[in-house]
Amino acid sequence: MIMKRKKTIGLAAMCLIMAMLVLAGCANGGTATSSEGTGESGAAASGAASGADEEYAVIMSLNQLEFFDALKAGVNDACTETGAKWYFAGPQEAQPDKTAEAIDQAVAKGVTGIILHGQFEETGPSVDAAIAAGVPVIIVNSDVTSNRLSFIGCEPYNNGYNMGKELAERVGGKGTVIVANSLSLGQKSAEDNQNGCLAALAEYPDIKVVEVDDKADSTIAPTAIGTALQANPDAVGIVGVDAVSGVGAATAVREAGLSGKVTIVCRDRDAATLELIKNGEIAASFAQNSYVEGYIATKWLHDYVNGNFKVVEDYLGAGINPIPPNVDSGSIIITQDNVEQFEKKYEYQTTA
Repeated sequence: MIMKRKKTIGLAAMCLIMAMLVLAGCANGGTATSSEGTGESGAAASGAASGADEEYAVIMSLNQLEFFDALKAGVNDACTETGAKWYFAGPQEAQPDKTAEAIDQAVAKGVTGIILHGQFEETGPSVDAAIAAGVPVIIVNSDVTSNRLSFIGCEPYNNGYNMGKELAERVGGKGTVIVANSLSLGQKSAEDNQNGCLAALAEYPDIKVVEVDDKADSTIAPTAIGTALQANPDAVGIVGVDAVSGVGAATAVREAGLSGKVTIVCRDRDAATLELIKNGEIAASFAQNSYVEGYIATKWLHDYVNGNFKVVEDYLGAGINPIPPNVDSGSIIITQDNVEQFEKKYEYQTTA
């Protein structure tokens, strides 16, 4: 069951748009810390418009996290197909000002386009400045209020709702449920995710909700969730709505001697989470389509700057945005039944 969402285009529709662009290109005989990748042979082999003179910046905070490997791999593969270069940048801590600075530096460098992992509203002015300077920006994963061309990502309210629903069904719709979040970080997507989860759990009158803030910190999560377990020894389930709460919940449950008695539903697909799904400590995890987000964002930026969207004759000159403004990329539910499909690590090559 999916709650009402803001106006978005679904992933299937997005793929149809991509297919139509490819067919249009064939019909028209289409022309052919930081690091940068290139794949000119891929562009030649596919007959795609050459992007040899293009360079894309992928910007996010916490860019060293394994979570971003899928996003980087999607960008890498799209650039391999077009022959474009790319690099990633941004601080290794959750720092809005440094993230905004990385956007400004990319614009000053003269990049072709920017893919931004939108974690902070404070980066909105830098996005607007990039657009004003003629550098197109597509935001992925979490949206930021700005003049960006498009947002491609898992709609957080819906994702949270589905996570809450999954946990509620697994525990039989009753009992005490701990919801671990990171609201203290002030990210709107975290708040939306939390609200969706709580809305789903509220549909079950026999479920009691206990909230705990783990600050999305892997060193804090086990203790914070463990404290909640001690205060609520009758807990039957935990929903971890941020990236570290699944592993933190599993650790807390194990240390409390409650393994097999508390059901855990969480998010993401890092190696530690996958291992815990395999051994049964985590029942299910909702993985975002980060690879698809990076791939589609890069291809759309390439097509946008090359005038490939045949919506009108000259959308660039007319100031018309031909790209869907909101795309819900959805989530994939990982369980013991399919976890092996997710164990292969993503690969990407950085060169600048």
